[in-house]
Order: sequence, then C-alpha cells, then structure tokens
Amino acid sequence: MTLPSLAALGIDPVTAAVYEFVLTCGDTVDVAAIASARELDDAVVVTALEQLRNIGLVHRTAEGHGRQAPGYGAVDPRVAVSALVAAHDEQLADARTAVSGLGALFDDGRRVADPSGTTTVLTGHAAVGDWYSRLQHRARGEFLAFDRPPYVVATNESVERGALNRGVHWRAIYTVASFTVDGSLQGVHRLGADGEEARVTHDLPVKLAIADRQVALVSVGPLDDPTAAPEALLTESPALIAALCDLFESRWRTAVPVPALAETVDASGEGAGAAVDWSEVAARLAAATQGSGPGVPSDVVGAAGGRVSADGPPDPTTGLRAPTVDERDLLAFVAAGATDDVIARQLGISPRTLRRRLHDLFDELGASNRFHAGVEAARRGWV
Repeated sequence: MTLPSLAALGIDPVTAAVYEFVLTCGDTVDVAAIASARELDDAVVVTALEQLRNIGLVHRTAEGHGRQAPGYGAVDPRVAVSALVAAHDEQLADARTAVSGLGALFDDGRRVADPSGTTTVLTGHAAVGDWYSRLQHRARGEFLAFDRPPYVVATNESVERGALNRGVHWRAIYTVASFTVDGSLQGVHRLGADGEEARVTHDLPVKLAIADRQVALVSVGPLDDPTAAPEALLTESPALIAALCDLFESRWRTAVPVPALAETVDASGEGAGAAVDWSEVAARLAAATQGSGPGVPSDVVGAAGGRVSADGPPDPTTGLRAPTVDERDLLAFVAAGATDDVIARQLGISPRTLRRRLHDLFDELGASNRFHAGVEAARRGWV
C-alpha cells in the first residue's frame, strides 16, 4: 500500500518512501538494502533514516553486535506516529494562542508609526485590497457592504461563502453598474442561496465594508476614474462607524431586492416561469434615487428625468423616443431569459444578425449587458 501524505509531520516524499520500506520489513534492515530497493543513493537513505530516527519513528541498532553496518527498524506507528501528532497538536495550539499577542504587537507598531490611532488612510491596490480581505476573514457576526465599481480586488465567492458558513449575517447593496460583467448577477444569486442578503440601487456614493460594526473601510478617492490609485479610510472610531452604519441602513431601506433570474425560455419560445419585472425594478430604483415615493406609475421615470409612455409618442420635453416594434420584441425575449439561439429562431434571423441588433440596442440604452439593458429599458418605459 502507499502511505498517505505525511507532509504535515515534516516528512518529505523521499523520506516517506524509506519509512514505508522499513515498515514492511519484519526485522531491522541496513542502508544498502533500502537504497537498492528504493533506487536511492546511500547518502540520501542515511539522511532520511536519521530524520525518521530523530522524530522517533525508527530506531537504530547499536554497533558491535556482529553486524558490519547498523540496522534500522520501525517503531510501532500506532504509538510513534500518534505521539508525534500529539506533539504537533500542542505546538499548533501554542501558535494559535500566540496569534492575539502577535496581533497586538503588530497593532502597537502601527499606532507608533501612525499617531492618528484608530483611523488610517490607505493608498494603492495592495493596501486597500489587503484590508478588504482581512475584514472578510475577520467578520464573525455581521458584514455590511456597498458594492460598486471600480473594483480593487476580484470577487472571491469562496471567502464570503466561508464567512456565511460560520454564521456571519452578510448584507450587500449593489449598483446597476455592479452587473456589467456577464455572470456577476448569477454570482450574486449563488451567494444568495448560501445566505447573503442582497439589494440593488441605481448608485452609491462610496464603496464600503463594515465588519461586526467594529472596523470599517470606506473609499475616499475618486470613483469616476478607474485608472486612479484607490484610496480608502480604515477606521475603528465608534462614532464614525456608527455614522457609516446609519448610511448603510438608510440605503438598505430604499434599495430593491435583487431580481430573480428569469427561467430559460425553451426551444418553442415558452418558459415555465415568469420573467423579471423590469418595470417594477426600474420604478423602485427611481423612487429610491429621485424621491418619487412608492406610488410610481407604470410610465416610469425616464433616463433624462421626464416620462416616456409605454405606447405613446416620445415626450417632446425629453427627446426620448418610443421603442420600435423590433426593439420591443427583442427586449421581451431578453427579459424572459431566452438564449440567443431561441431569440434568433423566434425572430427568424441569423445569430449574427441577432448579435448586431443586441449590440445596437445596448448602445441605444447605454447598457453593457442584459441586466443593465432591462433596467434602462424599463426606466424609459420600453418594457
């Protein structure tokens, strides 16, 4: 049989191979026999045997007992390996105990270097990204986040999923622009299935992360220039954190639950589930960002602040035109979650022509993906 990895005990593969051979011998065995069996140099075998001997897994016979060379025999691994594992466990426990003290020394050093104490300005991708990741790992009870571009670090669902699995109550508010990358909306839904509570709003003033209402990271640099070096304020100030929590809760109350993904339309053009109600999404976004109140009518607030009737002529005060019949049909299939192949087949056009029409439609709406297009079309009253 092949031994399981013993790397956690500091035993490399070559030494493990030597150990396995010694275990299979009923008596002691000399270096030459091991070297021949494992096709290793004598010096390598001696080094491996002495390492195993130093940690108590093998013993060496004493010289002068009629043997030309010392032999090596295995100690019962049920005793020797168990003792070695127990010793490692004690060392790991000591290391875990030392973490808080080491962290205190680190914090003391930072405070000496930065007299401002509980509030620090971070600059650069490395510093900001490092602290955002640290807050994700640090959270034990609650994590609050404003998610909007430009992004400093790539999304890491596994880190957030680990926090959710250890019981962290995770709430995030996204912007429409957060879903400009294909697959990002699906990622939010995957995290939602694991426990994240997510809402969407039209825009957010800052990027924000708060762990356990004890430490917060908030952007202070320009957000309209993706080439600018990121800057963020890291704070443990109770008063500032309380104000940031109030900001989060205020935006949370007016944000819209992230819409469910529409079920895929089948080859016949029919689907079992309902499509995303983009008019409702856009209406609620308009209510939150423009103060329209809960009773936003079906002719939702348009992109330029006017209103566009769903069926009537364009509003002369805004210049926003009504959609063409082809655009309306295309948007209906997009909102229903139909695949490109299904849409092309239903409209009787080639996939290449469909891609061109989608590109033109997204340009007209100023959108970069289907989610964004759905919201913008609804804001104009097109769906």
